[in-house]
Amino acid sequence: MQISNSRLIALTGIGLIVFGLTAFLLVQLMPSPLRPFDYLVCGAVSTLVCLLVIWLLLMRESGQEKELLFKRRPKKTPNS
Repeated sequence: MQISNSRLIALTGIGLIVFGLTAFLLVQLMPSPLRPFDYLVCGAVSTLVCLLVIWLLLMRESGQEKELLFKRRPKKTPNS
C-alpha cells in the first residue's frame, strides 16, 4: 500500500485536529477542579480516538473494507 505525500500530510492533519478537538471537549466536560490525573485521562482517550480515526481512514484508503479484520477462506469442494 503506497500513500502519496499529500495524503500523508492530510492524514496527519486530520489526526492532529481530531486529537485537539477531542482533548478540548473532554477537558471542558470534566468537573471544575481538574487534577493531573484528569488531564492524563483526557490525553489517553484523545489518543485512542485519534488512532482509531487514523486506522479507519487507512483501511478505507487501502480498499480492504470487506477484509478489515479477517480474510475469508475459499470454500472447499467436497471432492478435495
